[in-house]
Amino acid sequence: MLCSGRRRSVLVSTVALAGLASAGMVLAAGCAPAEGARDAGVAPSVSAPESASPLWPGRPPAPSHGGPSPSAVPVPQVTVPEGPEGGLRKVSPEQLLRADPGVPEVVKGSLGDCPGRRCRLRTPVYVDLTGDGKPELVLAFDDTGRTLMWAYTASGGSVRRVLDYAGPQQMTATTIGRDLVVDESGEGRKSTVRFRWNGRVLAPVPVG
Repeated sequence: MLCSGRRRSVLVSTVALAGLASAGMVLAAGCAPAEGARDAGVAPSVSAPESASPLWPGRPPAPSHGGPSPSAVPVPQVTVPEGPEGGLRKVSPEQLLRADPGVPEVVKGSLGDCPGRRCRLRTPVYVDLTGDGKPELVLAFDDTGRTLMWAYTASGGSVRRVLDYAGPQQMTATTIGRDLVVDESGEGRKSTVRFRWNGRVLAPVPVG
């Protein structure tokens, strides 16, 4: 009988402890903060995303890859008039490429066809890529099997080449804000290189 009483005592104690534990869980749940809407302060403003602006609309996708080679080379014997009536629009693109020592001779030798139907130099594009309010000059030449592209900026009456790029033939380019985005996509794959002004040149933007 004594043993039976001990068993009842153990069972009662176990049930009591279990009841206290359940009550404690209920109390703890009652003290926890309620889920749902909370005041997180003033919501941040949302700005509209910048859209892409093609430099040469209608160009087909490029078939292969290329590689960037940024530089900052002043072009000798080329001066740019300053003031509101000056700027790179006053410089002949053909004259600029002929004077630039970084431009391949095969390109310079083909400039005699420009302007004209046989000219492989794409339409010059003037767009502000440095943020100084003055447009840079972007030129592209469709060579055999590749496309060469350069960007020039003017300051103090002189001209500097701030981008030297060789990519696959028929590559395209757009601007997003002040960034220059070169699209080399083709053959079922997506490949772009984004350039941004760093105070000296248009440098590739690291991915990630």
